[in-house]
Amino acid sequence: MKFHVLCTDGFATAGIEALKKSRLIEPTYVKSLTHEDLLKTIGGFDGLIVRSASQVTKDIVEAGKKLKIIARAGVGIDNIDVEAATKQGILVINAPAGNTVSAAELTMGMILSLARRIPQAAKAMSEGRWEKKKFQGSELAGKTLGIIGLGRIGREVARRAASFNMQLIGFDPFLGKEQFASLGVLPSTKEDIYKNADYITVHTPLTDDTCNMITMRELKTMKKPACVINCARGGIINEQDLAQALANGVIAGAALDVFSREPFEDALFRKLENCITTPHLGASTAEAQDAVAVESAREVVQFFKEGFSANAVNLPAGDPQAIFSLRNHILLAERLGSFAFQLCRQEVKKVTFISTKRLPELVTLAALKGVLSNIVSDAISLVNASIVANQRGIKISEEVEASDYEDAIGVRISSSERNIEITGTIFSDGTQQIVRCDGYNVTMEPFGRILFIKNADQPGVIGRICSILGDNKINISEMKNARKTKGTDALTVISFDNELPKKVMQKIKDEKGVNDAIEIRLPF
Repeated sequence: MKFHVLCTDGFATAGIEALKKSRLIEPTYVKSLTHEDLLKTIGGFDGLIVRSASQVTKDIVEAGKKLKIIARAGVGIDNIDVEAATKQGILVINAPAGNTVSAAELTMGMILSLARRIPQAAKAMSEGRWEKKKFQGSELAGKTLGIIGLGRIGREVARRAASFNMQLIGFDPFLGKEQFASLGVLPSTKEDIYKNADYITVHTPLTDDTCNMITMRELKTMKKPACVINCARGGIINEQDLAQALANGVIAGAALDVFSREPFEDALFRKLENCITTPHLGASTAEAQDAVAVESAREVVQFFKEGFSANAVNLPAGDPQAIFSLRNHILLAERLGSFAFQLCRQEVKKVTFISTKRLPELVTLAALKGVLSNIVSDAISLVNASIVANQRGIKISEEVEASDYEDAIGVRISSSERNIEITGTIFSDGTQQIVRCDGYNVTMEPFGRILFIKNADQPGVIGRICSILGDNKINISEMKNARKTKGTDALTVISFDNELPKKVMQKIKDEKGVNDAIEIRLPF
């Protein structure tokens, strides 16, 4: 029996050949398909491989009655409705490693272009102008490169920059000192990087924390000769502020390969000679396209042969019976891991999964997935969670402990300064409940938005917190209070329905009697 796999969006020939060699798969290649054509066609295929052009939306997923796997020949999965695929039992995979070198090399090309003003000089020559003095540049040797985000690409940039004899400083809150040392990168804060680096390059995902990470405020703290580079995700650097800073000489230059909207048709940077822009070329090399095609083809073959993929980004479909029987444990473990990390907010040294009885490794991996999903930009799955943890030097362990609850599981995160432990249980009807939180006995549902507040155990504090929420139309769905002993800090846990603006969160933190306040976000 052969499985039929549809490949589109200019999927590289090398990937098609890799599929054919397996003898398990009959690939069909169509260079490009409209959404309507894909919708009509997908029902006859067992697998789908796309790049970035096709939008694999819910209607496509549901029309793929035979679909077992969707592969993205690249790292991003923004064009795939992963939730819809998971509900349909379809495995979603990506190819995260294939474009690492390509993106790192583009970053170095941007740095060199800024240092030597290569694009500007080439443009002048093409227009018949010989302006040797105007385009005097500077050497990279001895200059300081600040790298924000030391994932796969950031690490490759560090290795290449070291060969230019650059001084390397970096920020990555989830990387250990040993890993910094192995890269020859001095651990620094973002503020120190802004202040001291000659070149600043960002290699982080676009999240609530990194969106507008660099604004005019940060740009004004940089050296005047400094240059910033963004080959990661559009929106990390505020484009309006950057254009203004470049126009007014706040910093010397910038190079952008990604934008908040793509295609980027705004004229914002067109007249700025000190800004280099390219149309999202990070993975646009023949080698990278071949690499991501072969990587995704290899994973598709492995899935049809062995029932799993090392690059899975959702629940593996290889053992559906095991997943079904443990689905509540898997979901709760992942939420506990995410909760624990959001409370810890420090470099993770060790993750310990705790249960009242020995459970399959799948549940431990789910807890680890919950932790790592808050740390790394790559999509984390049950399959690759332990691999990513090992790469980051995070130890994994399991413990069996007695509990007041028959079916209790917990996650303990250990950092260099503290341990955070969250415990939950699953009742006979499948209901999930958190029962112990950072040493406090408190019951709560592990879903949605949660305010976790350490406050003084005295009258009026909780009332004032609730008044702040009420005055700002934040609806409370559940509230619990707990304390360890009378007179010590108390714990207030508030579940709420709508968005919590930053200014409201700050009011709560500033309120008298509030010692700490954290907003936790968990999936429903």
